[in-house]
Amino acid sequence: MWQGIVCSLTLCLIGLADLGLANNLAGYEGYTKYTVQHGGEDAFRYMVDLQTNDADLDFWLLTRNTSVLTVSPRKKNQFEARLSSLGVSFEMQPLMELMAALKANSSYAEEDYDGEYEECQQDDCGDSQRPRRRSRRQARGFFSHYPRYNEILSFMSGLAARYPQFCRYESLGRSNEGRHIAALSISLNSRVRHRRVAYIQSATHGREWITTQTVLYLAYELLSNLRAFQRVLQDVEVFLVPLVNPDGYEYTHTSDRFWRKNRHRYAGHACSGVDINGNFGNHWNYQGASQNLCSEVYSGTSPNSEPETSAVVRYLEFNRHRVKLSLDVHSFGKFIFYPYGYAKNTVPPTVGTLRSVALRAANQIAKYRGTHYTTGTSASILYEASGSLDDYAYGNLGIPLSYTIELPGDEFHVPAHDIIHVCKETFAGFVEFIRHVSLY
Repeated sequence: MWQGIVCSLTLCLIGLADLGLANNLAGYEGYTKYTVQHGGEDAFRYMVDLQTNDADLDFWLLTRNTSVLTVSPRKKNQFEARLSSLGVSFEMQPLMELMAALKANSSYAEEDYDGEYEECQQDDCGDSQRPRRRSRRQARGFFSHYPRYNEILSFMSGLAARYPQFCRYESLGRSNEGRHIAALSISLNSRVRHRRVAYIQSATHGREWITTQTVLYLAYELLSNLRAFQRVLQDVEVFLVPLVNPDGYEYTHTSDRFWRKNRHRYAGHACSGVDINGNFGNHWNYQGASQNLCSEVYSGTSPNSEPETSAVVRYLEFNRHRVKLSLDVHSFGKFIFYPYGYAKNTVPPTVGTLRSVALRAANQIAKYRGTHYTTGTSASILYEASGSLDDYAYGNLGIPLSYTIELPGDEFHVPAHDIIHVCKETFAGFVEFIRHVSLY
């Protein structure tokens, strides 16, 4: 058993309230986090079935050997009895104790950052380096906390205003609740239609906060150091969508920290939301997906049924002959996946290239501080799951380099002081992916 910190539920909630976190954890009193080691096929299949069909369990990680999940109080005894009958070992910890233990390194203090990304005006940006130093200090502050939706859009529009020749700010469409699905286009000349596009998106699942910060950091570093990346950006447009699921992202800040899906509401139903990463039109609802509306992997009423999915599909289909890289950024687990995810024994014809590029990106990430990524297909490492972006981009649109990357951050938590380091190491991997775009 894990040794959780000793505190009553009341004290835990008081501590969490100090961070403004109690509101988005209010529904989790009595929940337990389990880490289950299951080497056998029977136990693995049981876990896959639970993920697909049981709304009282929320899987944070599911691989062929290990599961990390939270279980509601009413299912706790039944779940533990089943684990015992399967003969698997597990560790558990009350979820509120875990969140209270994390609070010490979850400071949301925005040091050197006042909530706005203030750009120097043209007259101020001559030979003086003071405005540049100030903006870089503000940017460091931005990457020391988890910004909200409006703050993210302000940061993005600020970059476009500062670098109008190299950056364009736009919207792919609107979410279920009407929020913009904002994007940045970065190139050496924003007025030219480049032959190759590297498409990168993040926050498909609302609770994966660190993903958005790494993509925004990519934008910031590329634009701040254009001379250093001229060869990488030669005839390449980098198109970034940091918040594919803005509604789910905001909901994790205000109401439910571990919300995964979008916020699609269905009349007459208490459950809501669609798993956007199971809603793409490649082997839709085939494996690892559910038609149970309450399931975390509910795949929607039809392929591309969601406005968030449709916005991505419209862009990729319109630019299908230019897009050479599709990269979907998730957390957590430290994996780089390439197609196919819908079936374990289905191998893409260019698997050698896909594997080689994934390994190169993983090696670049490791150079920063030794973080190790495992590469392969999600079907072979995790479980079979259909309707993902990487399968759709590769299988339906013929985009040659198509990947999903799972960042660090156990419990979907990267401490505030470590955000910048995850951003920096991931940046090296992003650049390596982008370098290969020029080969197509």
